[in-house]
Amino acid sequence: MEGYKEIWNAEDVAKLISEGALVIDVRAEQAYYKEHIPGALNIPLAKLEEAMKELSKEKTIVVYCTNVECTASYIAARKLAASGYKNIYRYTPGIKGWKESGFKTESSPQLMD
Repeated sequence: MEGYKEIWNAEDVAKLISEGALVIDVRAEQAYYKEHIPGALNIPLAKLEEAMKELSKEKTIVVYCTNVECTASYIAARKLAASGYKNIYRYTPGIKGWKESGFKTESSPQLMD
């Protein structure tokens, strides 16, 4: 048991979102700005450990990245579970699966430094 659950169905992710789950896109900022699951936070994998200080261990969290081949969401889910987070889900098909299931994405304007 790895301490998290894999989700393969976009409808299941949408249900978790409707129930108040926090969705985290662990891809690079550029990819997130281009498109992401509506309402998702961007916490690139390299910044996850720092961000975990702000996340409730009781909150339902869904992590995703690009597609089935992308391992960032796998690493993020394992890291969260190993740190004591209780309700972790990895949406394995990622943003590609989300779009292929007919769900809309949103983009964010890129912040200028």
